[in-house]
Amino acid sequence: MVRNEPRFDAISAAGSYPLLSGLSEDPEFTLDLGTLFEFGLRRTLDGIATMIDETSG
Repeated sequence: MVRNEPRFDAISAAGSYPLLSGLSEDPEFTLDLGTLFEFGLRRTLDGIATMIDETSG
């Protein structure tokens, strides 16, 4: 994450993603690998659960 920080800063400075820039300015916002993994895993599992519900219903 530290290695990618300059790229993240450049993306934020460009202004193309104002919501992302706003999040990064929040002092309570943390962007660490564990949080990103958990977020992605939850969305993946939610999608799988929806697919199961749709096929078994």
